[in-house]
Amino acid sequence: DGKAKYTGRFVETEFFIEEQTEDKIKYRNVFGTQRDGGVLTNAFDLTLKNVANTNVLQWGERLYVFWEAGRPYEMNPDTLETLRSVTEDGPLKGLGGMDCKVRGITIDEGGPIDNIVNTGKSFTAHPHVEDDDTLIGFKIETNAQTKFLTLEFTEYDSKWNEKKSTKFSVKDSLPPHDFSVSKSYYTFFDNPYGEMDNLRYLIGLKAPTQIMQLALRQPTKVHVVPRSEGQDPVTVELDHSYFCIHLNGLSEEKDGKLYLYSTGWDLTDERFFPQSQESAPFLGAWGGPYPDFTRGKVPPSLLYETVIDVEKGTVVSHEEVRPGIVIEFPTQEEDKPNMMYLAIAAEEYTSLPSTGLCRINTETREMETWWADNKQFTHEVIPVKKQNGQPGSWLLTPLYDAGKRRTTIAILDSEDFEKGPVCRLNLKHHVTYGLHGSFARQSPPVVNDSLPPL
Repeated sequence: DGKAKYTGRFVETEFFIEEQTEDKIKYRNVFGTQRDGGVLTNAFDLTLKNVANTNVLQWGERLYVFWEAGRPYEMNPDTLETLRSVTEDGPLKGLGGMDCKVRGITIDEGGPIDNIVNTGKSFTAHPHVEDDDTLIGFKIETNAQTKFLTLEFTEYDSKWNEKKSTKFSVKDSLPPHDFSVSKSYYTFFDNPYGEMDNLRYLIGLKAPTQIMQLALRQPTKVHVVPRSEGQDPVTVELDHSYFCIHLNGLSEEKDGKLYLYSTGWDLTDERFFPQSQESAPFLGAWGGPYPDFTRGKVPPSLLYETVIDVEKGTVVSHEEVRPGIVIEFPTQEEDKPNMMYLAIAAEEYTSLPSTGLCRINTETREMETWWADNKQFTHEVIPVKKQNGQPGSWLLTPLYDAGKRRTTIAILDSEDFEKGPVCRLNLKHHVTYGLHGSFARQSPPVVNDSLPPL
């Protein structure tokens, strides 16, 4: 009908409600926020606040928000209210009790000890839609006794019923932030981490990411896990250290080879990762209240193509798709997975906030760009296939105008990408900078669930 409506709400987790009610920090956080009082108030408390801030997806007539170190939260898709009466099915099935205090770490794989100490599994923040009846995600647990990380890749139909699941375990590794799905495989990068000072975390001096180290001389591994039974997983190594941030959700298999596209950091880049050292802090220049781009110390995120010969168990190549182009948040068109959209920051390896959008044809490596106006910042692009036989996709993305201090929902046409937005929906305020989003064609039936007042 040519109209648009905006609704925005915080995800009202139990952590959020408690802190809002008391107007104080009550829980420790992954990226550094601690309770006041130092060691006396934070020591030996391993409960981390579920910030529920990484991704949002409507699937099977239900809306969930995801954060990879915790459980998903279900929302009312019409009002965006956080549902209190949750059913332990869909992405919540098999994660352990809803009141688990520590997630992603288990002791006896969901047995009596885990029930007593309130530990359970977590769920990835990057589930991927393969088709109208296939969504794929994974559950995460690291056994505190054996040190084995286990990912349970689970495929769901359009009603959140489990179609099949596959477990893969690897020792002394941390969970991946993202993964990719092809016709035959689930694939993820095993990023190289160094020794962590767990004691400083346990006694409350540091948050988890503050004790993490990147191993600069350890080759990065890639794990290729078959989707079907009867085939063994394959692990290959790059010839250097590389840190993968995001992957293309759907990867391709061509001529017996697997083609992956990922954004990440080159850990051999001397400007940001001193090669005289064995390791470097994970947060590095990203630490503190905000990343300081003015000193030139923030490592650039680059787009890489990694080709794997699965049968031979070798890496054929790992190289930049467009050398020097600093980009992030890769997404793909539904019918053209080779057409990749990204937020672009700069060229010549200069790390800056993104102020443009680009489209890269991964087959030809041709690139088109659109740059936003002065003081406008870009974000992830959500391609939406056009209806009624029209070619191409509508491209939805939020723009933040720092001059006017407001957010705009911009819509571009994939058939005329470089022209820029064909429609701008200007909000009257700014929306807090987020991470990932999704698109749903129609609102499902309203779920009746009442919320207690804050």
